[in-house]
Amino acid sequence: MTPDVASRLAAGRPSVTTTATYVTACHAVGYRHPDLTAHAAQIFEWYGGDDGLDLAVLDGDCAALRAASAAADQAVQASRDGLAAAAVAWAGESGSAADEFIQRHCAAGAAIAESLRAAVRSCEALRDGLWRAVDEKVGSAVSIDDRRGGERPAWLAAAATVLGGGAARDQAIDVVTHQITPYVNTDIRTDWLSAMRAAASSATAAYEDALRQLDSCPAPYFEVPGAFGGPSPVTAAPGAAHTAPAGAAPVISPSAAPTPPPSVAAPGPVDSPAFSPPADTPAAQPLLPPVGDAPVPPPVGTSPSAAMPTLPDVGGGLSGLVGQLADALAGMFDNMPGSAVDGESPGLDHPADEGEPEGVVKPEVAVPEDDPIVEESEPVGQPAEPRPPTPEADAVEAEPPPPLPASTPPAPPPVVEESEGQTPCEIAADELPQVGQ
Repeated sequence: MTPDVASRLAAGRPSVTTTATYVTACHAVGYRHPDLTAHAAQIFEWYGGDDGLDLAVLDGDCAALRAASAAADQAVQASRDGLAAAAVAWAGESGSAADEFIQRHCAAGAAIAESLRAAVRSCEALRDGLWRAVDEKVGSAVSIDDRRGGERPAWLAAAATVLGGGAARDQAIDVVTHQITPYVNTDIRTDWLSAMRAAASSATAAYEDALRQLDSCPAPYFEVPGAFGGPSPVTAAPGAAHTAPAGAAPVISPSAAPTPPPSVAAPGPVDSPAFSPPADTPAAQPLLPPVGDAPVPPPVGTSPSAAMPTLPDVGGGLSGLVGQLADALAGMFDNMPGSAVDGESPGLDHPADEGEPEGVVKPEVAVPEDDPIVEESEPVGQPAEPRPPTPEADAVEAEPPPPLPASTPPAPPPVVEESEGQTPCEIAADELPQVGQ
């Protein structure tokens, strides 16, 4: 049966009330003590330190811990049964490792069960210690009050007269001063006050002992099943940076490799179509070789033109020829009157006056680019003198230009931007057929 703290404290409360009355009356006639007369309720505070203590709750905690320890014992027994079954069914090195693991598991479970039983014992000791402190405190309060049980009625009447007033107040003051005050100063100040302090100290010691016993229990530790008989796997730390050995060549991913610039096709004759590779030619892959490796040969099946370097611009000579022809014609037009450009100059109508023989037709401009026939432009201020044809020029005109090698693909003609008006070259080309007329 669980002790009832409230009922026990109530049994000693009348004695405490009598003691408080005595102390208050003595204080009224001049008695002073810091532990007794500091305030009117100080006696009740000494006695009421255990108010509200419910040992039934603590007893319920003990029962719960008892049940937990019993469950732990059952779990340990089940683990030991499993150990016996594993020892029979599993042999060899791995079986021995499993047996050792289960044994350690059983030992940890047994430690848990023992810790729970220790907690039960601690709670029971705390319950008993608190009840003993309360019981002793109540017993001390009652026994000290009973020491002067015969004088109690007269002393209570005198104390009431001193505190409340009356006709016999002087006699009451005399009783309080000479009879009650010595009792308070000896029995209450020493024995009663010591009993209250001892009860509080006993309760504090009971709590400290329980905590000490609980802290003395070892912390349980259960191993996590892993690779039996082998080293534990080593996992790389998250976010660890990958370091490459010194001197290693950097690896460039295809996505990060720079794209080579597109090849520029060289201009070719106007009437030749643009070169297109065969349909079965594989596309070249933009791969960068590693540092220090030999150059990668062209893939098998690639046409020779794809592997050859880009030819120089064949239109460069033609553009130079056109520029020289434009300079020459510009110098010739600068020496003519303003109306000669429009074709109204009489000098153009009578070409015989220029000293050019009749019947000679000036050759066309389409001359091979390898043999330019246009010299430097004439000095400004002198008329351009036509030169008679030479046998070497006739031979050059008679012989067609040598064909390009078969491996050189024809290039598309240079792109000429269209403009709104005629350029000097176009004007010169329009006037050129009329020079010899």
